Amino acid sequence: MPPFAQRLQALLSAPDRLLWAVRVRWLTIVGFLLLAVVAHALGLFVSLAPVFQVAVVGGALNAVNGWCVRHRRSVLQVSAIAIPLDQVFTTYLVVNTGGVQSPFLMLYVVQVLATAMLVDTVVAAASAVLAILLWFAAVSGQAAGYLVGAPLFPPGTPASMARYHASWAAFLLYCLALLIYLGGYISERLRWSEHDSEEKSRQLEKTLSSLHAAHEELRAAYNRLKRTEGHLIQSEKMRSLGQLVAGVAHELNNPISFVSANVEHVRNSMNRLRLVLDAYAGVPLPAQERARLDALRAELRIDETLADLPVLLDDCEEGARRTTHIVNELRTFSRSNERELWQRTDLHHGIDSTLAVLAHRWKDRIVVHRDFHNLPPVECLPGHLNQVFMNLLANAADAIGDRAGNISITTRAVQHGPGAEAQVQIAVRDDGPGMSTDVQARIFDPFFTTKAVGQGMGLGLSVSYEIIERHRGTLTVESAPGAGSTFTITLPVRQPPEHHPATV
Repeated sequence: MPPFAQRLQALLSAPDRLLWAVRVRWLTIVGFLLLAVVAHALGLFVSLAPVFQVAVVGGALNAVNGWCVRHRRSVLQVSAIAIPLDQVFTTYLVVNTGGVQSPFLMLYVVQVLATAMLVDTVVAAASAVLAILLWFAAVSGQAAGYLVGAPLFPPGTPASMARYHASWAAFLLYCLALLIYLGGYISERLRWSEHDSEEKSRQLEKTLSSLHAAHEELRAAYNRLKRTEGHLIQSEKMRSLGQLVAGVAHELNNPISFVSANVEHVRNSMNRLRLVLDAYAGVPLPAQERARLDALRAELRIDETLADLPVLLDDCEEGARRTTHIVNELRTFSRSNERELWQRTDLHHGIDSTLAVLAHRWKDRIVVHRDFHNLPPVECLPGHLNQVFMNLLANAADAIGDRAGNISITTRAVQHGPGAEAQVQIAVRDDGPGMSTDVQARIFDPFFTTKAVGQGMGLGLSVSYEIIERHRGTLTVESAPGAGSTFTITLPVRQPPEHHPATV
């Protein structure tokens, strides 16, 4: 579609502007017709026939144009005919009402301005060019004698210049009134446009606010997904670790049982052997044989061996007992990760089993200090809390590094005032290098870590934080560079019935 047709097509989306053009044309036709009648009564216009002709034809065309605009039928076609015909009718009217002295000359200006305000500036420019061409053609035709219009004044009757000037002024004032009317419409349109702009601005602000809220929700959902992913990864690691520990504990249990049973059997056999040796030693023998046997007994260090065997067996028995204890702790740790059921648990058992699992991390360089107070059984998910204990204790060992250090574990029951909810606190402190304020602010963020690449994913503390929050508790950190770090867990002793699906 050509650009000109596109501009006219845009008018169809705003039919009120074309309706205003129809109204202005009616005002122009009716107003100038009435003024012509009054001017004729004052002695102007020899004949009103041209005025009536233009009024009738222009009114009919305007009526058709108005019907098309209201019904949105053939608007472009009728407008394309009506606008140039207005200029033709105006030229015809001017030529037949005095030529250059005609008061209808102002119709050119009114029509061009009305077209520019209500229709389109390009259309108005084309209309102005057409008006200029028609006017010069009419003037040229009159000068050449080809066009002869009716005179302005009746022949033989001298017209009063005062009446002529008054009539001209009346036509001019009416044209100004029409332009003021059009200016009022433009002002109203501007006010409507401003109102629409404000309304659209408010809608845009609401839309932006909604988009911002949606963005925040998406970001929160993304963070939740990241935390959930980290939790799943960590839970899977703990589940795999539990299975591994359970298998190791099972495989160690049988050999340790053999050792424990055989130590007792060896102890009994040693006692019987001692009795036999003592009996042999009391048998009377020749002096030479006795001397040979005593020398052999001294050479083989039988007496020293018999004296050392009880100590050695006690050591073996103690080692088997300690190993059995470690195996039991491993089995306790692995069983706590098998099911996620809320149950009342002694947290000290979970801490002890976690320490047993991490015992290889302490070696001879880290001393673990237990400051355990009496704790009531805590309603919790034991496997999840064991995971938290493991993360905190492993981080404490990593903070100390390869040097000698200390880890302190303090537990106590707390209750803030009468009637307040009973709580327990577990504090894990290390004497490592500590953390800066910036690190502390991000320590619980998923995937944030200060460890070297390959030594950690930055999920341990974020998962621990989520687990403690699930238990309606808090996990806080206190640290300063060079002063170590203390992680404090605060947990309620009881959970509300609606907080968990099952209780064992």
